Amino acid sequence: MKTITTILTLLLLTSISGRIIACSCIGQRTVEEEVKHADALIVGTILSKKIVTLTDSTILKIYPNDTTMRNSPMGKMKIAHYDLLVQDIYKGKITNDTLIIYTGLGGGDCGIKFEIGKKYIIYGEKETYFGQVNNDFKFPKAINTFWTYNCLRTTSYLQDEIAEIENAKRKYIDKDEVIFADPDSPPTFKDGGDI
Repeated sequence: MKTITTILTLLLLTSISGRIIACSCIGQRTVEEEVKHADALIVGTILSKKIVTLTDSTILKIYPNDTTMRNSPMGKMKIAHYDLLVQDIYKGKITNDTLIIYTGLGGGDCGIKFEIGKKYIIYGEKETYFGQVNNDFKFPKAINTFWTYNCLRTTSYLQDEIAEIENAKRKYIDKDEVIFADPDSPPTFKDGGDI
C-alpha cells in the first residue's frame, strides 16, 4: 500500500510541478537594451565548473522523514556553478577578482555550457531566471554571484560586441545616465589584488 501511495504521489507532483522547462526566448535585446537590463556586465575567463544539485523545499517539508521522496529525482534540479576570473567590469557591483556564475546545464533549461579557460562577455542578473517556474528551490544568491542564460546576450569574447558595449556606454554618458562601473574608481578586492 505504501508503494502505491508513493507512486501516486510522485505522479501527482510530476503532473502539477511545472518542472518541465523548454527554453524559449522571445527576441533578443539590442546591446543597448541588454546593458540597461543586466545587473552586471563583465568580461572574464572561466576557471572551473561544478554541478550543484538543489532540492525542492516543498518535498522536504511534506516528507521530512521519507528518504524515498527526499532522494527522488523529481524533487531535484541540477545547475552549473562556474568560477570566473574578472578581467573587465562594465557594470555591476563587484568586490572580488573572481565571481560565481550560475546557469542551467544547457538545452531545454536555457543554460550556457561555458568552456574552462575561454574568455566570455557575461551579461548577468542577481536573481535566477528559474524563479518564476521553480520557486520551491533555494537558488544560490550572494555577493559576487550572478545568473546568466541563453536569452541574455552572454557570448564568447567578441570584439564587435565590446565595440557595441562601448558605443552604448558613450550614449548613456551623453544622456547623463550612470549605469556603468566608474573606471576611475576600480573595485577593491578583499584579497588586496586587482584585475
